[in-house]
Amino acid sequence: MPKPPSVTLERGATASLLDPDLPPESGSPPPPGSARAFLRRICDGDPLGLALAVRERMAARALLVEPALVGDKVAARAAFEMACDGRWQDAPERLREWIDRGLAREVEDQRAALEHPIPSAPGPFLAAVAERVGLDALLMNEGAVVFNGLPTSVRHAFYATFVRGQSTDDLVATGHADLATIRRRLRCALLSIARLRPSEVDPQDRSSSDE
Repeated sequence: MPKPPSVTLERGATASLLDPDLPPESGSPPPPGSARAFLRRICDGDPLGLALAVRERMAARALLVEPALVGDKVAARAAFEMACDGRWQDAPERLREWIDRGLAREVEDQRAALEHPIPSAPGPFLAAVAERVGLDALLMNEGAVVFNGLPTSVRHAFYATFVRGQSTDDLVATGHADLATIRRRLRCALLSIARLRPSEVDPQDRSSSDE
């Protein structure tokens, strides 16, 4: 089993391997206008805190997708709906809905991309995950599709260990599961990614579902 990393791939107290500092939350609410105008305001200074919100929701769902691609989808959808509704005020309350829809769309696009005869290079987040698990980067998109189809409990064990950089002792201490269960889930996730097909899932893990 690959050694768990000591540096997180997420934003947080530990330095990120992937992205420069996120832009500060700033900017005033935009006036009603076209979807293009809303999109420009959403992206300029990230007043909705979209970049961080996408990463936090990815962690809550434990999905391996490229956060920048999800962010693009969410920003486009948010701008379209705000322009159609002519309002900005309730955008923060609607953000989780938009992110979940963006994640679902990216998971679909990720799966559809496997139909291309030549695999595409992964983005920086998935490339970093591939390096940590010792997988050829060009296979990581397929590995991510397989991983995203695993039960939530299995995904969470992998995400906590190989993305957040937590140790198995940390997971036991915080009540994630007992050590044997954590190791079983990690083995299932790693074998599934490495073999590019779902590994056998323990019946105890099959009933878990997304948050």
